[in-house]
Amino acid sequence: MALTGCRVVLQSDPHMRKFCLALFFLAGTLRPAEKALPLRWFYMSRRLRSDQELEEIRQLARTASENCLNGVLFAAGLDSIDLQPPDYLARVQKVKEIFDEYHLEMIPSIFSAGYGGGILAHDKNLAEGLPVKDALYVVKNGEARLEPEVPVASGGPVAEGVWTREVAVRPYRCYRVTFRAKTEGLDATRAFSNGSFRLDVRTEDLRNLTPWNARVPPTTDWREVRWGFNSLWYDKVKISIGAPNARSGKAWVDSVRVEEVGLLNILRRPGTPITVRSDSGNTVYEEGRDYGQVVDSQLNFRFDHDGPAIRILPGSRIHDGERLRVGYYHGFSINDGQTSICMGEPKTYEIWRDMARRMHSAVAPPRYVLSMDEIREGGTCEACRGRGMAQLLGECLTKQFQMLREVNPKADVWVWSDMLDPHHNAHGNYYLVEGDYNGSWRYIPKEMGIVTWYYERRAQGLPFFSNLGFRTLAGAYYDADTLDNPRGWLEELAKTPNAQGIMYTTWLNKYGLLADFGKLVSK
Repeated sequence: MALTGCRVVLQSDPHMRKFCLALFFLAGTLRPAEKALPLRWFYMSRRLRSDQELEEIRQLARTASENCLNGVLFAAGLDSIDLQPPDYLARVQKVKEIFDEYHLEMIPSIFSAGYGGGILAHDKNLAEGLPVKDALYVVKNGEARLEPEVPVASGGPVAEGVWTREVAVRPYRCYRVTFRAKTEGLDATRAFSNGSFRLDVRTEDLRNLTPWNARVPPTTDWREVRWGFNSLWYDKVKISIGAPNARSGKAWVDSVRVEEVGLLNILRRPGTPITVRSDSGNTVYEEGRDYGQVVDSQLNFRFDHDGPAIRILPGSRIHDGERLRVGYYHGFSINDGQTSICMGEPKTYEIWRDMARRMHSAVAPPRYVLSMDEIREGGTCEACRGRGMAQLLGECLTKQFQMLREVNPKADVWVWSDMLDPHHNAHGNYYLVEGDYNGSWRYIPKEMGIVTWYYERRAQGLPFFSNLGFRTLAGAYYDADTLDNPRGWLEELAKTPNAQGIMYTTWLNKYGLLADFGKLVSK
């Protein structure tokens, strides 16, 4: 059995040479099912803004190499390489030299659609668009402004409880919820949760229209909070504000206001057109002829500002006092600022293809992992509606695969599993997606590898992809205090044909168990 991840250690460190030679002798007594997995990685995320990071990377690389790991899934903005500061490329080269020194392969984590920051840094208008249809605008003094058609909902104080109200809404409209909140001693919550204090907008079929971290601290004096939602195809919602699941502490809610808002975070691209027509529908007005260009200059995917008015141009066919019906698409962030991008807009692929060329020129990695997980919006704008989300995702992954193979015909491409796994996120009623991803696995190249990461359903996910002919690798650990998670993965990987590897996956930069992980997965 060849423990290639230990190669540099055998050459450079006499103490580790003895340890790894012992592993080689031990390997001769192992059954074939107990062979070390060929891909033994760990995850690292860095911004590469200072030389201090390079020293930290070196220390982690040495620890990984000394414990027989052989690859680093490296998230460092390589798919926005053209937007990085001048010293970024020099640091990337130094990181590559460090990895080469310790015989660690650099595997860039790239091309996210669910967490669309790389694409949005190039063009914010490439965010997925939620539709607003036939919003009523009334013209006065040369400007058209929103005229809400459903009365504003409001509510008074709630002490130590939850403000709850069923609210009538118009389908496909944008609403803002404003309230004041005060808390005292709410229980602390685990990382990446939405917290004890929640704003929840639910439909009858239990879809959450505003999955969002309200960012109200466990203890705080009165503060105003604003967020919003798109009603999609629903005509009523149940709004709850407070801390219903807190195990301790108190929460107060006051001054709740629910109001329709217009042209907030409007997107301007071919797949998100704006339409302005007469109330009767007989006349469709033209931008640049009847009204000026409509742009939200703030476009931050939040609800902390108002959208623009529609400016009526001289000589317009639109007259003062006229009622207009306006349709458009707006961007939206969920959880802690996650904004998905549109997988149907051609410009997205132009940017990714350019980034593929730049990444290959800079570091020429032999392997990539597509960061195509948790795509929580989609199927709602004109560029992607009607395609079927499963097919659209499969086409997107295939194009990404092909553009990487264009620059390196031997590139080995992997992808996170969840949006391809019917036991995970490839199902209906998923966040703000119209349609579902079920069947997406049928539309991707069989040469791709699948990084599975749903621990509780590892016994379903691993064989699902293996039976379809895909290679698999387990994303393990996830910042626990023990290695029970990786041990559980190893048990299932041993049963899985064509299982290729396992990865130490930390989102909190917790590397205290990295050495023990390396020993565990290498013996």
